[in-house]
Amino acid sequence: MTGLIYLLVTKRFIIVSYFNVIASLILVDSSMFLVKNHPHIIEPIWMIIIAIFAYFNLGKKIGHSVLMIVTISVSCYFNFRINSNQTLKENFTQMELIGLILEFTLCMFIIGYFIHNFIKTTAHAEGKFRQANGELNEQYEMIRLQNEEKTVLLQEIHHRVKNNLQVITSLLRLQSTEIESEDAKVHFTDAINRVMTMSLIHQKMYQEKNLSQMDASDYFKTLIDDLIRSTSVQLPIQVNVTSNLEKVGSKTIVPLALLVAELVSNSMKHAFGNEGIINIVFTSNDEGQLLLKYEDNGTWKPQENQSSFGLQLIETLTEQLDGEYSRNTTNEGTLYNFKLSNIDD
Repeated sequence: MTGLIYLLVTKRFIIVSYFNVIASLILVDSSMFLVKNHPHIIEPIWMIIIAIFAYFNLGKKIGHSVLMIVTISVSCYFNFRINSNQTLKENFTQMELIGLILEFTLCMFIIGYFIHNFIKTTAHAEGKFRQANGELNEQYEMIRLQNEEKTVLLQEIHHRVKNNLQVITSLLRLQSTEIESEDAKVHFTDAINRVMTMSLIHQKMYQEKNLSQMDASDYFKTLIDDLIRSTSVQLPIQVNVTSNLEKVGSKTIVPLALLVAELVSNSMKHAFGNEGIINIVFTSNDEGQLLLKYEDNGTWKPQENQSSFGLQLIETLTEQLDGEYSRNTTNEGTLYNFKLSNIDD
């Protein structure tokens, strides 16, 4: 009654729970150890009820502590007091039997009430969990469908860009037939090849299933093979592409592909006579920078080793990727080393 009055006044359930557990333990222990000539059969059951109440209302740690106290109390009673209680050896009166039955029934009712609430709470929690899991699955499915739609949309964009660039390439080829100057026609052809390279890049982009992350080694190998086949310079060129990068992001892949395509185009035009070998290696350092090593075995023409639009384009693309590079040309070929910082994961 004291606990109920305090609960109605203060609404502080935890304090009432502590009070009830402590007061109940004191009462039951006092009954077992101080009241003589009484059977004390139901008190251990009351101890179990107190422990269950402590677990449900005060948590696991307090429940463990109360269970230990209950175990020690009941064990001490059975060990030190039960033999001295002469009432156990006598016959019970009818009123004592009725009292024991009623008290036992009350204890079973309370235990059943605790079990009922436990089952009800568990079922409610499982229902909430299934509901939350179902909502998460629905959200996941929605996000998956949205990602698929965005992927298809991006692929369609790259497809249309590729088609538009091919139209521009065709128009430029038609326009080039009217150019009479051979020098101007060469520069015009170079511009056509660069537009065609961009078209090939977008073609590879829309053919990829995962546009956000692409395999660098496979992507650049197929891109360079298509580039070599599509150019007017038909040479037996062996291309070796190796990479320890798992994936390359879409924001990096386009300028990086333009850079590699320009390097390959320069090697084909100015370095190779009959055949050649191109080695491309992609790695990364501890600072998260992308390292590109480009090497050919061709002999560059002396006049092409000077500054040209192709080299200027390489410098511009390198700056766009927030990087730097070095170029070394020998009789055995040309070696480029790039260190690029502006890359997306």
